[in-house]
Amino acid sequence: MTNKKIKKVKLDDKEYKIILADNFLKRAFGLMFKDIKDNEAMLFLYKNRKLHIHTFFMKYPIDVIFLKDNRVVEVVKNLKPWRTYKCKNYSNAMLEMKSGNIDVEKLIGKKLEFF
Repeated sequence: MTNKKIKKVKLDDKEYKIILADNFLKRAFGLMFKDIKDNEAMLFLYKNRKLHIHTFFMKYPIDVIFLKDNRVVEVVKNLKPWRTYKCKNYSNAMLEMKSGNIDVEKLIGKKLEFF
């Protein structure tokens, strides 16, 4: 996955515009204090690890998709504000989006198409 060329991802039959968290500050703040559109998702790229995330200072629940080499290895549906979650599987990328737009649980095991 080449950082600067990623603009969109296809999930089910929907396309999402990618907001890339490609530096320390963008990854640290993520979606805190931000509102995104229903057709947007934030993509975090990192080295292979079991990531621990939070939704502090967020105003809405999110769906989270953990990826290993573009394949969905774990999802979290409807993670509410002021919660934490530790991924049980190793991953090297993560997508966060507003909750409820698609059934993220159907994506487990699928390879995502970024373009």
